[in-house]
Amino acid sequence: MTECELRTPYVHLIANDQYWDKKRGPRVSEIIFRNDLTKEQALDLCMNTEGQVDIVSMVEPKEALHVIEAPFANLIKVNANRVFAGVFNRFQTDVNFNDRRLRYAMNLAVNKKRLIEVGFLGHATSLPSLTPTWSPELPEDITPIGYNPTEAKQLLHEVGWPVNRFLKIAVIPEYREAAKVIAEDIEVSLGINVEVIKITETEKKNWQRSIAEKRRIPDIDLYLTDVFSLFTVAIPAFIHREFFGESGALRMGPELKSFDDLFTAYASEISEKKRIKVAKEVDRYVHRKH
Repeated sequence: MTECELRTPYVHLIANDQYWDKKRGPRVSEIIFRNDLTKEQALDLCMNTEGQVDIVSMVEPKEALHVIEAPFANLIKVNANRVFAGVFNRFQTDVNFNDRRLRYAMNLAVNKKRLIEVGFLGHATSLPSLTPTWSPELPEDITPIGYNPTEAKQLLHEVGWPVNRFLKIAVIPEYREAAKVIAEDIEVSLGINVEVIKITETEKKNWQRSIAEKRRIPDIDLYLTDVFSLFTVAIPAFIHREFFGESGALRMGPELKSFDDLFTAYASEISEKKRIKVAKEVDRYVHRKH
C-alpha cells in the first residue's frame, strides 16, 4: 500500500473450517486487522484496555519497558528477523572506505555490549556477520567482532584520516539511540569528531530511494539502517544481497564481483543441504571481507 491509497478501517480474515489438515487448524475463527489506528494508538489500547487491540507487533526497545509495566499486556520476545547494520559509503573520495582496515577500525571502535544495553535497552543480539542466530545458515566457526579501541586506533593511523574531518553518520528514526552510542564510542576510541544526521520519518523514503538508485548518494560516510528477512530460509537473498549485491538497494559503492559470483552460486543451488552450505560461505565472506 502506498500513502496515497485508501484503506478500509478494518480487514477481516475468516478461518477456513473446511481445511483438510485438521491438525494444523484453524485454531482461531476470525482475525481483524485495524487500519484506523496509528501504531502509538494501537499500543496504548493494547496496554491499557481490554478487547480493543490484542496484538501489536514490532514493538521498539524504548516501548518495551512500558509494555512490561502495562496492566493488560505482556511482552513476548523472539529471535527477530530484523538485522541492524551500518553501510559505508565507498563512493567517498576524500576517505577510502574501500580499504577494509578503515571499516574494521570503525567496527572495533564500537563497544557492542554497551550498544545493546544502551542503544537497544538489552533487546538485541550481536551477530558475527548478517545471518540471525536462529538460522541454520549461520556459520558455526565465526564470532562477532569484538571491542578493541587500541587496535582500532592503530588501523586508523595506518590508513589515515583527514585533519578536522568529521565522520558523517545518517540514521533512520528507529535507531537514533543506537547512533548516539556508536558516535560516542567512535569519538572516544578514534579521536575523530562525528556528526549524526537524524533522518525524519517523512524524509526516510527519499533517502532510501536515493541510495537504492545510486545516482546521487547523499554526502554521508555511514548509513545506519535495517533489513528484514521475510522467511526463515534463504537469508542471503533478503539480507546479504541488499547490502552487497548487484541489485542491492543498500549497496553504497561499486559492484563487488566476488560477492556476486558467490551469491549467483547460492541462488542457483536447488539442493537444500548444499544451499545451506553455500549460504554459510556467503556469511563468512561478509565477515571476512566487510
